[in-house]
Amino acid sequence: MGCKNLLDLSYQNRGMPKIAVFSGPSSTVANSPPLVTSNKARLPSERKIPGQYDHLVPQLLFNPVTVRIRKYTAHPLEQDASDVYFDDGNEYYEVTLRPEDGPYLLPYMARRADGSEKGAPFEANDLSNAMINYGKRQFFYPDASRIFVEIDRTISGRNELGEGSNLGRKAEYEFFRVLPPGGYTRKGEISGVDYFPYWPEALAKTVRARDLARIVNIVQRIMDSGIYSGGIWLENSSTLEETLYWMNLTIDTKLPIVGVASQRPHGELSNDGDRNLVDAVDYVLSDRTRGIGVVAVIDQQVFAARDFKKSDDRPGNYKATGGHGGILGQVKASSVTIWYRPNYKHTDSSELNFRKLPTTLEFSNSIHDGELISIKVKDDDGSLRAECIPRVRIIKYGSYMQEDETENPDQEVEIMAAINKATLDENSEDLSKPKLHGLVYEGVCPYATGARAQMKALCIAALSGIPVVRVGRSDPGGRVVTDPSDLTIEGSNLDANKARILLIAAMLKLGRLPRAKDPRNPTSLETEATIQRIQFFQNIFEEH
Repeated sequence: MGCKNLLDLSYQNRGMPKIAVFSGPSSTVANSPPLVTSNKARLPSERKIPGQYDHLVPQLLFNPVTVRIRKYTAHPLEQDASDVYFDDGNEYYEVTLRPEDGPYLLPYMARRADGSEKGAPFEANDLSNAMINYGKRQFFYPDASRIFVEIDRTISGRNELGEGSNLGRKAEYEFFRVLPPGGYTRKGEISGVDYFPYWPEALAKTVRARDLARIVNIVQRIMDSGIYSGGIWLENSSTLEETLYWMNLTIDTKLPIVGVASQRPHGELSNDGDRNLVDAVDYVLSDRTRGIGVVAVIDQQVFAARDFKKSDDRPGNYKATGGHGGILGQVKASSVTIWYRPNYKHTDSSELNFRKLPTTLEFSNSIHDGELISIKVKDDDGSLRAECIPRVRIIKYGSYMQEDETENPDQEVEIMAAINKATLDENSEDLSKPKLHGLVYEGVCPYATGARAQMKALCIAALSGIPVVRVGRSDPGGRVVTDPSDLTIEGSNLDANKARILLIAAMLKLGRLPRAKDPRNPTSLETEATIQRIQFFQNIFEEH
């Protein structure tokens, strides 16, 4: 019996609240250490794994088996307290284990086919061996269903009272592969297209800009179905912050959506992801979490999506950026406490959510020709079009970066290349080329300024129709002061990555800026028209 059937028996059709669980890219919480062949499956001539005991892996039985379990061996002090145990006269318990019970911890007996008579053991270093295609196995789960079963079934899933089934007793679950970290290659799924692992490093793949549309289309449809109490999103801890903010801006729902990450894979020593999953379920089911927007539940803390940030690869090292809070509450012993609620617009109140985005976006090409640029944002079925997702690049300032004292903007090759790329894409007849481009400039804190040559180049970009957002570098501790007379958008207290996500969403609503005939020598009317259009973007950045 496969794991999916076990899941159907465990979690479905029980009249409990139902939670949607979304698999996102490169998620460590949906990863596991390599499956290494047990010593019991190794030949006498082969390397033995050091240690007194074999490591055990959750697996399914093929047939029912009756076993005898020695009494008083579950804890070192059971024998000392034997007088409180019922005594049937035997020294053992007898029990029949069945495949439908779910995974049991058992030795891993598989061996790798290598052309020899008996094969070879699977080793941990297979993942660094290009000669065997890095082991040719995946350790990212295709969805989270098996993870949920293993949490409920194995020792790491017990609660403080010693009981298991800490997921299955609370809700039903349905699992959705939005941008999953593992894929079914025999079904034709392609790494980097259908699924996105990060390990082994030589085979790592990253998501694309177009995948933002896939997130919106699937998550919005599921949240609109009326079936679910909320959603849980699993993703790599390094990028979860951007996806959560994207959903916070674009998903129109009052239901709780919570992001979960892990610093260590499922099944590894001191894995934190399993506990985060259980806490996320408690958060979704709490009556205190409606109307807060998208959050992350990590290490028993509740973070607002707008402020959530990873700062190191160890448990406990997530933080709130912006200098003014961002930790909304905590989850402890299945109890959810919410101290604060976000003041910024989000989800159902967001001006950028899916329902408030236009089907067809129209904006002025310039103030001279009266031409309207028209971009179809949604397909006929109402879904967000992947081709229309804007491309927003990040430019960074560091001291001593200016080439010389001339302050020549043409020496800022990154910005000039971005302007050229935007022009080529917009004029291209290739419909797959993005027609909307933006820039985020990360300058000094808190002024969001930098080299004079860069600032001049950014003005040329804005007058070329490219919206430019300025933010303080690294982890800003306060907001950038708004200047209503300049040619850029001030990014409040957002970091560069969050400002990029907000600009992508804002451009789906507003398009781009009007172009000047000569961006290096604009007329006063062209400059004023650009500033007036920037104000619409600025309002969005002030409110979101």
